[in-house]
Amino acid sequence: MMEPNKKVDLPIEIKKKKSAIQRMKKHVHSAWNSVEESSRKAWKGAAAGAFFMLILFTAFFGIGLETGLGPVIDFLIVFIPGLFAALLSPYILYPFIVLVKKMNNRFLAVVLSSAILLIVLLTQVRAAYQILPLSYGVIGAGILAGGAIGYWWKSKRTKFSSLLALMLGLVCYTGFALWLWSPGMERYPAAAVETEPKSFNVEDPSKKGRYDFRTFTYGSGTDKRRPHFADEADYETDPVNASFITGGWNKYRTWFWGFDRTELPLNGTVWMPEGPGKFPLVLMVHGNHVMEDFSDEGYAYLGELLASRGYIAVSLDENFLNTSSWSGSLNNEISTRAWLMLKHLNQFEKFNEAEGSELFNRVDMKNIALLGHSRGGQAAAVAAEFNELDRYPNNGMVSFRFDYKIKSVISIAPTDYFTLGDKPVQLKDVNYLLLHGSYDSDVSEYSGDRQYDGLTFSKDGDWFKSSLYIHGANHGQFNTSWGDNDTSIPMNLFINKKPLLEGEEQRQIAKTYISGFLDATLKGKEEYKPMFQDYSHALDWLPETIYINRYRDARFQVINDFENDYDLTTGYSEGVTFKASRLKYWSEGVLKSRENDDRGNHGVYLKWDDSYSDPGKYQMEFSEEYFKKAAITEDDVFTFSAASMGSMKEASDFTIRLITENGETSEISLGKSLKLAPALHIQQSKTLFYQKARYGDSHEPVLQTFRIPFEKFDLPIEKVSTIEFVFDKTPKGHIYLDEIGVLDGNQ
Repeated sequence: MMEPNKKVDLPIEIKKKKSAIQRMKKHVHSAWNSVEESSRKAWKGAAAGAFFMLILFTAFFGIGLETGLGPVIDFLIVFIPGLFAALLSPYILYPFIVLVKKMNNRFLAVVLSSAILLIVLLTQVRAAYQILPLSYGVIGAGILAGGAIGYWWKSKRTKFSSLLALMLGLVCYTGFALWLWSPGMERYPAAAVETEPKSFNVEDPSKKGRYDFRTFTYGSGTDKRRPHFADEADYETDPVNASFITGGWNKYRTWFWGFDRTELPLNGTVWMPEGPGKFPLVLMVHGNHVMEDFSDEGYAYLGELLASRGYIAVSLDENFLNTSSWSGSLNNEISTRAWLMLKHLNQFEKFNEAEGSELFNRVDMKNIALLGHSRGGQAAAVAAEFNELDRYPNNGMVSFRFDYKIKSVISIAPTDYFTLGDKPVQLKDVNYLLLHGSYDSDVSEYSGDRQYDGLTFSKDGDWFKSSLYIHGANHGQFNTSWGDNDTSIPMNLFINKKPLLEGEEQRQIAKTYISGFLDATLKGKEEYKPMFQDYSHALDWLPETIYINRYRDARFQVINDFENDYDLTTGYSEGVTFKASRLKYWSEGVLKSRENDDRGNHGVYLKWDDSYSDPGKYQMEFSEEYFKKAAITEDDVFTFSAASMGSMKEASDFTIRLITENGETSEISLGKSLKLAPALHIQQSKTLFYQKARYGDSHEPVLQTFRIPFEKFDLPIEKVSTIEFVFDKTPKGHIYLDEIGVLDGNQ
């Protein structure tokens, strides 16, 4: 029995204090419930509001439309279809929304987060609009393959349907991996251009010369990463202060290199011929690349060749100006690259005057060439311009005192985005060579063409400019360190490398043209000039592919360059009238890049077909004694440039006809010299959607210069009244014509 008045001890409930995470979860859950409750109450009104806004702006568009049919008709043309679409579209979308709502929430969360994070990753190297379809495609491939394997894992694994799903998943993953690592495809095989090599009785300029040479380095001694520019350098140089021109230098760069922008080093590798005499100086500079992966070593093949042929060749180290994954890019780096090239010329002037130096009195400072690749190609042009200026155009408080004898500039696949005083860089009175590959996946537009067009000559000079567009060449293989990787991983996995020339082939082209150009411009070997006027003179030394080249010199007389006005019948020269007959299209306009950018060059578009009984013609009618007044003789050369437009899949031909005042005629088929190359369509990416977003159109017009000596027409040139382009060889065509004029045949 229970004793009276005795208390019974009851169990005491002890409440545990909730953790911070539990309390946070409770608050989040409560807030989410509030949102759900509010949405249940407000969804009809919110939907009506969205619908109202759509109808309101549809009405606005209807009111703003002006067709000339009256305001009521204008309004109904927009409002009725808009209202119909607004009412119908929710019913079209509803089944998809129901399907999404039935999907596993974790699946949706993982897929959405994966897609978002992949987009964020890829936007670090490309603009969002370029990589969105690519991101969706990659995630979609993962969903398909992973879903098939997941189905097998969760099903009876020995069933036929499960094994089929497993096989599908493995095939998808394997196929995707093979596709990523494959070189790509030859989507646009170009029609061959049958071009016979022209006789050219000169030495192959790509062959090793008669000079032995030695290699040495110079440097400021502060480079932590490159011993051969530090304590192992053969010659020590003084650093230079670039703080007035370079911005964006941060502590990581200083930590990595061991110097900052106030003490940029003058580092270089020299290939110098053995033996007495002064030798022309060639400075070579790389472009932008990952700064931790050194680029200056990639031009040894050029340095060795040039030194053997009697040049002092120098590869400049400007890796510390390049992009870094850790510290980003610098400001004004093109200016800095260019300015540093000129500071290296300062240094060679000192070497040449220092009696203790093995370069003492060995450098021909009156014969200098600058060579640059990519951003270095633009920097070489900017350096040549800085050399002529007293002050830095982007900061007039900085004075320049250079004034070196820079005779030649070579640009390999140059960029063209940098301006001076918000104006494009325009060279004057310097020899210029441009090399560019059709499969350049870095500088994918032919932007060096603008640099070429901007170069002008004084009439009393002996300068020339030439360009060579190389089908199948990429950006990186001109540099052995860069190779066939025109961009970095992962974007490099999507590049189409199947159509590329081999690296050795591409560098053979560079050696041939660079060496021949330097011989012609620095050593006065005029015999090499024809290869720059017409690439077929060099074909015996070049790999088999399609080449397109332009040429112009200081003695070029313009008949029409289409830059003066928009009147189709007038040109640059007075006394010339232009006509056309039986053409489908005749219009003057600007030349466009593959990304539809203005290339700053105007010409005339001509289109023809065989719908007429007689062929179409484009004519130039000359006033009486035009040729006599212009001092044009039978020894001179008629010249023009033309480019095939996108529809021209085959090499084309047409007739050039001269007519005298009394009706005598003489004509020549263009194909007797060179045919006009077909439009070169390019697939730089292995994916069509990334190709269009990143690279633009598959085709970009490229001008080819044609030269026809007047003596071949066998007519008294002073009596000529008309020159005709007669489109009688190719049934239909579409071309761009420019740079019509006359070259001095006595050169």
